[in-house]
Amino acid sequence: MPDVLKDIILRHPTTEDAPAVIEMMVARDIAEYGEPDSSLEDLLDQWSDISLDQDAWLVLTPEEQMLGYAAVYGGEQRFNFDLYTRPGLAHPGLTQYLLELCEARAAEKRRANPSLQTTAALIVSLVNPVELQIVGELGYLPYQYYFGMRISFDGPPPAPAWPPGVMLRNAIPEQDAQLIYDFIQEAFDQPGRVRPSFKSWHDFMLGASNFDASLWFLAFRQEQLVGAILCFDYEEYGWVRQLGVSPQCRGQGIGSALLQYVFGVFYARGHNRVGLSVNANNQNACHLYEQVGMKRLQQYAECRKTLS
Repeated sequence: MPDVLKDIILRHPTTEDAPAVIEMMVARDIAEYGEPDSSLEDLLDQWSDISLDQDAWLVLTPEEQMLGYAAVYGGEQRFNFDLYTRPGLAHPGLTQYLLELCEARAAEKRRANPSLQTTAALIVSLVNPVELQIVGELGYLPYQYYFGMRISFDGPPPAPAWPPGVMLRNAIPEQDAQLIYDFIQEAFDQPGRVRPSFKSWHDFMLGASNFDASLWFLAFRQEQLVGAILCFDYEEYGWVRQLGVSPQCRGQGIGSALLQYVFGVFYARGHNRVGLSVNANNQNACHLYEQVGMKRLQQYAECRKTLS
C-alpha cells in the first residue's frame, strides 16, 4: 500500500453500504458528464452475482468518508473490474491499489478454477485522462470504445412508421427467452465477439430487479422474428439495453420504428429522456440512433490486460 494511503480503512462491503457506494458513483458521474449514470438497482443486481466478502472492497477515510470502491466479476469469458474513486479527494495511488486488489483476487479465483480466463477489463471515461494514464501504465490498454447516447423530449415524440407487414407484441418470458437470446446473439455477432452463455444472458436480462416484460417488444413479419428491443425503467430515464434487427431485414426501418415506439412508451410513463450505450465501431447502429434524434453525450474506453 502506498504511504499516502496508510491511514485509510479497507473493508469489504455489505448490502447496507450500497446507497453510500451509489452516492460516490453518482458524484463521479456528475464530475465527468454532469448527470447521474449509476443506479442502486444495477449495483445490487451486480452484487447478487459475487461474494461481497471476497470480491469487493471499500476504501474509507478514518472519518468513514468513502474514497473508493472496486469489485471483481466474471472470469468465464474475462474478468471485469468495476472501479470508482471519489473525484477531488482520492489520491491517484488509490486507483493502482484497487486494481492490484482486483488482480490478486482474479489470480486467486484462477488458482481455484484454472478454466477461468486470463483477460481483465475495466471501463474508463475518456474525459478522465488521469485515470486512463494510470491504468495504461499498469498495462490496461484501450480495446474498444463506447458512446453513451441520449434523447430528450419537449413534447410527445413522433409516432413510429412501421414497415409493411410488421406486427409488434410484448415478450412472454417463459415462452420467448431462448428465442430472444438466439436472435440477439445473431444480431450482435461480429468478428472476435464471444457470445455469453444463455444462463449469463438470462441472469443479466431477465434476472434484473427492474425487469419488466411490458418493456420488451418483439417485431414479427408473419411468423419470423425480425426485431427486438429490450428496455428497462430507471428513475432518471428510460433505458434501451438491447436492440437487434435481423441481418436479412436491416435497412427497412424496423430499428427506427422500434426506437420511436419505445420513446412514446417511456414518454407515457413520465420520462422525457431515453438512453442507451453502443459500441463506437458499430457505425450502422450509431447512424440509426442519430437518425431518430439521439446524441453522443458520453465516451468510454474498455481497457484490457492479459493477467500474468
